[in-house]
Amino acid sequence: MAIGEPLDAQIIEVASWQPYEQVADQFCCGRAILVGDSAHTMPPFKVGGANCAIQSAHNLAWKLAAVLQETAGPGLLATYHAERHPVGRFAARQSLTGPTVTMLELNEDRPRLPAGEECSMFQLLIGYRYHSAAVVTDQPAMDPDEVQQVDELCGQPGTRVPHLWITQGGQRTSTLDLLGPGFTLLTGDERWRGATAAASQALGVPIATRCLRDEAWFAVTGLAPEGALLVRPDDIVGLRCRELPDDPIGILRQALSRILCR
Repeated sequence: MAIGEPLDAQIIEVASWQPYEQVADQFCCGRAILVGDSAHTMPPFKVGGANCAIQSAHNLAWKLAAVLQETAGPGLLATYHAERHPVGRFAARQSLTGPTVTMLELNEDRPRLPAGEECSMFQLLIGYRYHSAAVVTDQPAMDPDEVQQVDELCGQPGTRVPHLWITQGGQRTSTLDLLGPGFTLLTGDERWRGATAAASQALGVPIATRCLRDEAWFAVTGLAPEGALLVRPDDIVGLRCRELPDDPIGILRQALSRILCR
C-alpha cells in the first residue's frame, strides 16, 4: 500500500467496478446547489471529475459571495447552472474514453463515446466558452445544453483569460498572475483607469486595473492597445472592448450591472 506506513491491511471484500457517467438535471434548486460528485460522476480516465469540480467551485464561490454581500442580484446564482451544467455533461461524456481504457478489462456493455466525438485535452479542460447572463457578448444564443468549444484562448467573452508570458515592471510574469480576487481590467491604455474608478465607485464593486505594454498580448488577443478585457473573479472574460469606446464609464457600468444581474 502506497501510504507511507507499513500497515498490515486485511482485504475483506473485492468488488468489480464498471465506469459510468451520471449528471444531475439541475445544479441549482432553491437554496440547494450541487458541486463536484453530487453534480456529476464520471470515469477517471481523463481526470475530468476533479478538474470539473474545481472549476465549478471556482465559478460558484465568487457568485455566492457577491449575492451574500449584496453586490449582485440573486439571478447571478442561476448562471452557475447555465455555465457549468453543459460543461459537466460534456466532461462526463468525454471521460468515457482515454489512454487508460485499453489497459482495463471492462465489460463490452460499458458506456462508450461514439467515434469521432472525442475532443482534445485542451478543449476538455479549458477550451470552452460560457454563454449566460453573466457574460457580455454579441454572439447569438446557443442551445443551453451544448458546449461551444474553442481551438484557442484569445480573450473571447466567456472564455478563460489566455496565459501568456509577458514582461511587466521589468519582470517576466504570467498574465494570469495579474488577476486579483475580484474584477480586473486588462488594458494597454491608462485612460481606462479613470473609467474603472468611476464605475467601481458607482456600483460599489472593486475593479483592479492592470496596464500591459507587451506586444505579444495584443497579438494574442487581437486587441488594440487602447482596448480592454474585463475579467471576472473566476478568470473568465466578462466583457471585451477591442478599442476604447466613446463612453467607457457607461460601458463598464452597464457591463458590470449585467454580469452581476443587478
